[in-house]
Amino acid sequence: MKSNPQKNVAIWALVVAFVGLFLMFGPVGFGWMDGFGGGFALAAFGLLIMITGIVTSIMFFRLAKSYDRILSHKDLLARWTYSDTEWKAFTEADYRIDRKNRWMLAGIISAFAIFFGVLFAIIDPEAGIYVLFVMLGLIILVSITAFLTSQQNYRRNVRHKGETLIASDGIILNGQLHSWTVIGSRLDRVAHIEGTPPMIEFEYSAPSRSGRDSYTVRVPIPAGQEKSAHDIVQFFSDALGQSNLEQSE
Repeated sequence: MKSNPQKNVAIWALVVAFVGLFLMFGPVGFGWMDGFGGGFALAAFGLLIMITGIVTSIMFFRLAKSYDRILSHKDLLARWTYSDTEWKAFTEADYRIDRKNRWMLAGIISAFAIFFGVLFAIIDPEAGIYVLFVMLGLIILVSITAFLTSQQNYRRNVRHKGETLIASDGIILNGQLHSWTVIGSRLDRVAHIEGTPPMIEFEYSAPSRSGRDSYTVRVPIPAGQEKSAHDIVQFFSDALGQSNLEQSE
């Protein structure tokens, strides 16, 4: 069986949690630091690290369990492999769509950042100029993130010929897990995308500090699997209560 990257993250998160536990009690307990000389502050920092490590470990152990279950081929809705031509066509199409969507989002964020940066600079020129510089820095950061993330996904698909495992609670696409049953995650939408190649688009979301973050994964439909794809979309549509199958160009 392939190695489970989710389990590796969970184990490292546990290591981080133990480091946090040590920072809570070690420096003061061994007499290396006085409590009022920074020891208590370090202990509070260690508590934060320990909690973060524990929460992260729990989440990724649950993801690891889902990864192993899907990889064991139990209760799969589909297991699809692709020819070189099919995978290359998907890689280019997915990169084109992903890059367009990420740069569109970056453009929207940049427009708001410029608007508020200029507005603050006009209202309070002395302090507002710093706000404008911060907003310009945000634009640069968002642009770099959009570029790097789209390139990362593209390079992964170029290096490895893909395989898709689809289950009711998640997908493993080209070795990468997408799960919507872990700690508040949910599947929001499933759509059939016409094109070359045809794809199934899954949109799911997970809670974050700012609300909910949305994620989109596109799965290419191999030749001869059109009916299976239709049944899969219908299965998820029924589960989500969608009145009919969504289609998009």
